[in-house]
Amino acid sequence: MTQFLNNQHGVGIKVCGLRTEDDVDIATGAGANAIGFMFVESSPRHISIEVANRLVLQLPEDVLAVAVLQNYGSLSDFENWSGWLQLCGEEDESEIASAPRPVIKAFKWDLEELFRWDACQNVKALLVDGSTGGLGEQFDVTKLAQLIPSLAKPVIIAGGLTSSNVASIIKQANPAAVDVSSGIESSIGTKDHQKMCDFINAVRSE
Repeated sequence: MTQFLNNQHGVGIKVCGLRTEDDVDIATGAGANAIGFMFVESSPRHISIEVANRLVLQLPEDVLAVAVLQNYGSLSDFENWSGWLQLCGEEDESEIASAPRPVIKAFKWDLEELFRWDACQNVKALLVDGSTGGLGEQFDVTKLAQLIPSLAKPVIIAGGLTSSNVASIIKQANPAAVDVSSGIESSIGTKDHQKMCDFINAVRSE
């Protein structure tokens, strides 16, 4: 298991939707364990695979590159991707089984979906969000917190996380990792480096 989800220093941190060299430098320097690159064309955080490949070259060896995809045409395009794939759409078990790289399955909080993907052999981790992704919507983690100890897969919590609330979410649910995007932005799609550092410090303080 990648250090992102087996972090001796505590809860893993995934920073998502980075688009510039400065974003990547600040995030990795502050202690992020995984960086998400957005390949969803409708997202304001979308970048091309060519740009992402250049940014990946900046990552330290122990930081995981995650390609964020939603109903992507052909996962075989990522055969040479160095990291993992995060699938956020309506991908089914057969599509996930054919993925050329390890898969994080992302979905809006739902009990049925949680058990479905926890039972899927080819899924390496579950990313549970308050929305279908990138909207910064929180959800009540109470029930999820009760279930996490009994799940087979590590859980990443996303959705509306900020430096102000992430510590309380971690205390309540004890996830393997947390994921942040809109909660560290000065405007939609533009990362605020101070907010990014504050978020990572808030996680590390736990």
